[in-house]
Amino acid sequence: MKRKMLVLLLVVLITVMAYLYARPTPPVLSIDKVYDVTKVGDTVLVNVTLNNVPSCGGWIMVLVWDPTIVRLTTGGPDSVRPVLGPSVVVTEGPFLKTKGTTRFIINSADNINGMIVMGDGFPAGGSVTGTGVIVGLNFTIVNVGTTTIETRPPGTSVSQTLLVDESNHPVDHVEVYGLITNEGTPPTWTSAEFQNTTIAAEVVILGAASAVIYWRRHPRPPKSERRRAELQPVLESEDQGELG
Repeated sequence: MKRKMLVLLLVVLITVMAYLYARPTPPVLSIDKVYDVTKVGDTVLVNVTLNNVPSCGGWIMVLVWDPTIVRLTTGGPDSVRPVLGPSVVVTEGPFLKTKGTTRFIINSADNINGMIVMGDGFPAGGSVTGTGVIVGLNFTIVNVGTTTIETRPPGTSVSQTLLVDESNHPVDHVEVYGLITNEGTPPTWTSAEFQNTTIAAEVVILGAASAVIYWRRHPRPPKSERRRAELQPVLESEDQGELG
């Protein structure tokens, strides 16, 4: 009975792990993290990427950051003028443009309060699937330090990114905020994905090791009565050793 339970436990562990790694991953909107930014006046590129999206026909986004640390880069031949605010170096990503004509609009850019409102979509309909960059933003370092780049206005906790599919239905997704910092790149083992994978692998390994140890210490009794009699002293000595 114990062996059957152990086998069942291993089967359950393996099944759970197979499900966790084989299940479809939800769409993710991720903002770049930029490390080792230590010089005032330097510019950095921060991309916003959609990952594993089943259908995207357009998006509307509000990005916010700490204006005492960075500001949107202004001026120059690559800058674009929003409906409100100064010309900024913000570029439509290639993801949506791979499937047709798009309309990319920056409604407002506010370097004083650290906010930009923008959107993109297909005027004549359509959608894209998969993974790709939807927008790239150039930031200039004002002071050395750390700021997050988030998809929400200050003082709120609700995500402000609206993704819609080809039929203009909202697309549920996960959002990963960005970062610009003077700190060094963290080691890989600190990432949540790496830790989850390690924990899951340890569970499976420990379960398998426990099964091997148990089977070696408790071999299945042989069917042959003669062989059973030959092994009986060995089994009894092991049981006595465990009791001692």
